[in-house]
Amino acid sequence: MYATLPELEALGKQELVNARGTTYREFRVGLKPRFAWVWLQILGAWAVLLSVLGGLSRFDGRVLGSVGDWIVSVVLGGFAIGYLVAFLHLFIHEAAHWNLAKKRELNDRLANVFLGAFLGLDVRTYRPIHWAHHKYIGTPRDTEHSYFEALSARFLFESLTGLRVLRVVAARGQALQPVDDDPKVQAAPRSQHQPWTALLLNLALLAGLVSLGWWNVALAWCVGLGVFFPFFASVRQVIEHRDPAALADTDFHVLDHGAVNYLFGSGPIASTLGGAGFNRHLLHHLDPQISCTRLKQLEAFYMETEIASVLNAHRTTYGAQFVRLVRAARRRGTA
Repeated sequence: MYATLPELEALGKQELVNARGTTYREFRVGLKPRFAWVWLQILGAWAVLLSVLGGLSRFDGRVLGSVGDWIVSVVLGGFAIGYLVAFLHLFIHEAAHWNLAKKRELNDRLANVFLGAFLGLDVRTYRPIHWAHHKYIGTPRDTEHSYFEALSARFLFESLTGLRVLRVVAARGQALQPVDDDPKVQAAPRSQHQPWTALLLNLALLAGLVSLGWWNVALAWCVGLGVFFPFFASVRQVIEHRDPAALADTDFHVLDHGAVNYLFGSGPIASTLGGAGFNRHLLHHLDPQISCTRLKQLEAFYMETEIASVLNAHRTTYGAQFVRLVRAARRRGTA
């Protein structure tokens, strides 16, 4: 059985001392965000995304024939686009914790331009929803609760067909309501222009691609945003928070699931599917304001303390956890 987040917090991180005699409180002072590294990742992902769009335009039918190359470019291109957009989307989370720039107003403006514009997301709307997730993780009041559902065939089908996106959007209105008297989780301000900006930008992009005769690229963009991006985003969150011991037919909108988190390593998949520090999501929940650029150092500190064995018990990979949860989705309670 995994230790839950409250159990880890009960170990008293402020009192932890590493092998060199440095207390956690002293160590934490030096964990300042590396803004340049954050932006290198964001701008690098945009550069790769634009390269993918350009590369897709070069599928000319000489390998598999005109129809074959066209289909392959749409499917593989949509996969790549969805994966890259999912990676970029993760940095909205960093923006919610004001870790994109020193000045908070600049942080929000940059996030809305470089991360939220094409997706219709406003970080000021997302922030209180996310803070409620931190406060109520593992309880029915959690505002980010994809993990309430088992990783079943139905869940995967809905994620790949866009049905899950519609369900999330339909439930977003409830998440925007006041949660309690905590100023951090008060009602989120609704963005009036960001959704319209996203619609216009996407239509302009598609119109430009079609005008160039790049129909396959236009369709790949639609498949990427409408199919693969929501799939990666939904499945990733379940993997990060779902307890494999949870019964598939338990209604966690009523019963507590428990706050469960993991460490996924630093491999190429973990660092991209779990970009922006999500591959060390357990550490983020232990101290939410630490920048994703410092979580590797934070992990090194913890591994020299008394909780090292506890953290090691939470180590896994996205692939292994995916398989474990798919198998667990068949496990149901008895009457």
